[in-house]
Amino acid sequence: MRRFWLLALIIGVGGWLAAVIQAQPLQAPRVLTPEARAALERVYTQALPAAVRIETVPEGTGSGFFISADGLVMTAYHVIEGARSFRVINSKNQSFSAELVGYDEFRDIAILRAGVEEPMQFLPLETGSGPRVGEPLLAIGNSRGQFIAPRYGIVNTVERDIFPFFNSIAISTTIPLAPGDSGGPVLNLAGRVVAVVVAIGQPNGVFESYLSPLQGLDEVIAQLRAGRKRDVPYIGVQLFQIDDETAAALRIPKEGVLIQGLLRGGAAEQAGLRGFAIRRENGREVYEFDVILEADGRPFNNVTELQRYIRSKEVGDTIVLTVRRGQQILKVELQLTPNPTRRG
Repeated sequence: MRRFWLLALIIGVGGWLAAVIQAQPLQAPRVLTPEARAALERVYTQALPAAVRIETVPEGTGSGFFISADGLVMTAYHVIEGARSFRVINSKNQSFSAELVGYDEFRDIAILRAGVEEPMQFLPLETGSGPRVGEPLLAIGNSRGQFIAPRYGIVNTVERDIFPFFNSIAISTTIPLAPGDSGGPVLNLAGRVVAVVVAIGQPNGVFESYLSPLQGLDEVIAQLRAGRKRDVPYIGVQLFQIDDETAAALRIPKEGVLIQGLLRGGAAEQAGLRGFAIRRENGREVYEFDVILEADGRPFNNVTELQRYIRSKEVGDTIVLTVRRGQQILKVELQLTPNPTRRG
């Protein structure tokens, strides 16, 4: 379960068993200048009244910020995912019950409505342009036992590929984030929110923090404010990359992606697809498995590329998989579902 925790180096395949944050060349280290830090400290002072701490039941802590005077709050979806209830607490230590309005699981953003009784100070969103490499940024969060505290850093890259189930254009930074900062606002020197805190990781052994950008999301945010709830679509499989060793051991071509296992209740299981299994026949081991060759007529030989294709669809969409089972080539139609392992 990933609530309350930044998505740090999650390992595995399929479902929420994700892929390792991809190791990519990092930019040369950058240093936040004293002038930039002083400017961001001023931004923090002005933004503080609009930032909040989010507390959930079951017990957990995250961050967020008001985006309207009437109590709309933006945060990361994984902060409140699966929570039975949640509250937001502002810098004056005022506590408000809140309800979920809308979310986009793929981008890991959500909007809540807090039960405020008076107009709230809120932060302006920057959706017209994104931060640049080397740009200083401020994040506001609630990690390390601190309350609505500032964290400063520099943009490393603006197109970091961190997670096959998440937006592929995350922003990577040097901001020293930790669990509890998820959902917090990330502001530029103009005091505008350019992103939301979502993850941390250590590709190549170097710490980075990751942000979900708001650039170009005017329509998406409007839909969330209107109540849209967008789940990540699933076919319900755990996938395995076919490398040279695997192809030789199973005596199959090095093409497609192998179904390692099925998620209980998922579309793939219901359609009769098979995960990897070994049985004995006449004293010898026999391997049984399905290999996905194509989705909607498009060939896929890479697990991440297939996962990203599925994530580009919507829950309820139908896709057709081309599958090799032994010597047979099958066409299997599936209707994409939300995460079949999610409870409640």
